[in-house]
Amino acid sequence: MRALRFYKAVPGGNPTILILDPVEPLERASVARTLMGAGHVQAEQVGFLDLAADPVRLDMMGGEFCGNACRAAAAVMAREQVGLIRTGDDLCGEVMVSGVDRPVALRVAADGGECWVEMPLPEACAEEGKGGVSELEPGIGLVRLPGITHLCLDEELHPFSEDVEQASATLRARYALDAEAVGCIWYRICPACAIKPVVWVRSTASTHYETGCGSGSLALALWLGRGQNFPTDLRVTQPSGGEIGVRVGVDGPGAWIFGPVTLVARGEAFL
Repeated sequence: MRALRFYKAVPGGNPTILILDPVEPLERASVARTLMGAGHVQAEQVGFLDLAADPVRLDMMGGEFCGNACRAAAAVMAREQVGLIRTGDDLCGEVMVSGVDRPVALRVAADGGECWVEMPLPEACAEEGKGGVSELEPGIGLVRLPGITHLCLDEELHPFSEDVEQASATLRARYALDAEAVGCIWYRICPACAIKPVVWVRSTASTHYETGCGSGSLALALWLGRGQNFPTDLRVTQPSGGEIGVRVGVDGPGAWIFGPVTLVARGEAFL
């Protein structure tokens, strides 16, 4: 029997397992599928967190980027007292994460409840002022972020399907999308911004109607602003009922997502 130390976190929904012990890259997809299963720890995604690295490193199960997993990692780093230093009232640091080629900044509120992560933006944002955003057809926007690609679908024009796996597969095929991870983000803006995120990860062949999605929330902000109408400070309601905040260009260039993260379990998972 193999034992792997883990934390389970809920960053505004989107239950996330973070494995603390080394797992070979070629094993990660199969380990993740087992851990996410109904007969195991259960989650919507799995990351592999190396607290001994400098900076701390997070590799997602499919090599994708995940903002919510970065926020979960920040909560674990705060609890383990690794990789963060006190700056004013907050704890600040950074993490290297799959899907991007540079560290991203982290911030944890003094009370430990709210975690922030700097979100990498596409180069097109700086080069063209369009934020990697394009309109595919009325009510459908494509947002290419480092490590993950999202389709934003206006729910009034493109109703949400209960068969999320088939619907997302059809959309990926229609637009020939085959990134490490692809999200189909159904959204509405009245009476408040809200999303229904369905995320497919290529290496694990998994599709989840996620209870929260940080990068999907950022993608919506970029789509609504068409990549150029900033600054923006948006609160996006998740299927969990919680909110994820998005700030683009509010405190200078760049983007952040933020909100509460709850650590719900710590222990050993047996394989």
